[in-house]
Amino acid sequence: MILEGEDVRLSYFVTGEGPPVTLLHGFTQSGRSWRELISRMPEGWKWIVPDLRGHGGTQTPRGAACSMDACTADLEALWDHLGVERTHLVGYSMGGRLALHVAARRPERVLSLLTIGAHAGLEEDARAGRRQGDEGLAERIERDGVEAFVNYWGSLPLFAGLERRGPAYVSEVRAERLQNHAAGLACSLRGMGAGVMEPLWDELAGATFPCTFVAGQLDHGYVASARRLAATVRNGRAEVVLRAGHPVHQERPDAFARVLANHLAAAAAAVTSSSSTVD
Repeated sequence: MILEGEDVRLSYFVTGEGPPVTLLHGFTQSGRSWRELISRMPEGWKWIVPDLRGHGGTQTPRGAACSMDACTADLEALWDHLGVERTHLVGYSMGGRLALHVAARRPERVLSLLTIGAHAGLEEDARAGRRQGDEGLAERIERDGVEAFVNYWGSLPLFAGLERRGPAYVSEVRAERLQNHAAGLACSLRGMGAGVMEPLWDELAGATFPCTFVAGQLDHGYVASARRLAATVRNGRAEVVLRAGHPVHQERPDAFARVLANHLAAAAAAVTSSSSTVD
């Protein structure tokens, strides 16, 4: 489906019935990357799955922003269109950083938060170098094209654990990445990369909704980030999935489905308890 906005044609799909859960994909992916996970989840949830700016079927005119704020506005427009006041929010990697941004800047729209392989912003002395690195990657995409970049990106150690799923699955992931466009991916790197992201650690300290921060055991830097996030928020917990790297939900979908199901069940119970107290 397509939602027409002022400077975006937002591609998304919705499936299932129940309390809403919004899923935000990682860099070079699209909403389609969540379909396997959804198929392994219990019934009773409405899954809202957009393609973020610069990715998948979502289209923006030349010069439109691919930024955290722009994507947040897209999500709010989508939720308003669907009649969703508040949603459980799940994000992976870049989508996890966007989920943290939404949680910090639009907490009134969030029922609960779960991130996979995400952090709330780099330290100041690391940001400039990361921005320079992301600009180099953006120029590489524009110069060499999507296929060459996807071949490079998929070969990074960060994604080595996908090989355990077998060559057919790796080919499926690669095919999804190839559906993107060079201009969109470059725009995303420049506007939503870790170097340009404003640190949110202090803002997140005020979050009152249930939060779970997931990292793969083998993804050491993000294990540390998950634990720091859990210590930052009032109702936070870190969940480390054994024998998994960065894309936990793709490397070990059954294990991650259990983590997400438990998180949502606990969050739903907390919402019900809170409502009963108010009543």
